[in-house]
Amino acid sequence: MQIIANGLIQGLLFALMGMAFSLVYSTTRTFHIALGAIYALAPYILLACIQAGVGWVIGVVAALCISALVGLICEEVLHWPFVRKGAPPEVHIIGSLGMFLVLIQIIALIWGNDTQVLRAGVDEVYTAAGIRLTRAQLVGGGGAIIVMAGFFLWLRRSDLGLQFRAMADNPVLLSLLGRNVRNLRRMVFMVSAGMAGVVALATAYDVGFDPHGGLQAVLVGIVATIMGGRGSLFGAALAGLLLGILRSQVIWHFSARWEEAATFLILALILFFRPQGLFGRALRLEEKV
Repeated sequence: MQIIANGLIQGLLFALMGMAFSLVYSTTRTFHIALGAIYALAPYILLACIQAGVGWVIGVVAALCISALVGLICEEVLHWPFVRKGAPPEVHIIGSLGMFLVLIQIIALIWGNDTQVLRAGVDEVYTAAGIRLTRAQLVGGGGAIIVMAGFFLWLRRSDLGLQFRAMADNPVLLSLLGRNVRNLRRMVFMVSAGMAGVVALATAYDVGFDPHGGLQAVLVGIVATIMGGRGSLFGAALAGLLLGILRSQVIWHFSARWEEAATFLILALILFFRPQGLFGRALRLEEKV
């Protein structure tokens, strides 16, 4: 039960990261690889705020706001100009990868490559029914649940959430109906970056962070998005949860060295046997173009 509990906590964070990546992909058809750099940046902003003596609350707010701002910058200076020029998806991928590398190098130049921590000493441990969880795990898992539940509720109940879902289905028709797709794209990139920032802060508080942790995080988001199915935020979230549980089992029964291999083996099996994803639907030919 302890291993399953640890996997669930990790899976909740993977689920939120999968939602963050899938939100951009399902609505804009963009592989937002630079999201990994935003993930890497958020803990450093919080650390800088703590060192400046402004406190944790202001630091968390500042980290999430700056994460959203960087997400907006990615849209304004990179992806939207590509959209206006009619660039193919491959150009977006290469451009986003370039943005990721540039941001990671900036982070490394400012703060260095060493691993940093947000807290000192041994974390407080809580025990219930024979399961031991640290305060950092509870905060991270609880925060992921609150963010995902709030987002899905907003997505289903608000007019803006309805526009998000409509843009995922047909952005051209949505614009013809008089909706401002441009502003919706801005919001998508900002919300996605904020979600990634939440995952980054929770993970950094638990195990520390360095400039290169964003690559693994965005890869998990990509795998969860593909596993869940194109256009299915719920599928991406559930796939992320399953990934967390499966990876914890691999670590327990084999070794941490097989963790990434098992992840991509699962992805390969999904692509081979169900390319539309676990919760995706098979597209008509005209939808695939």
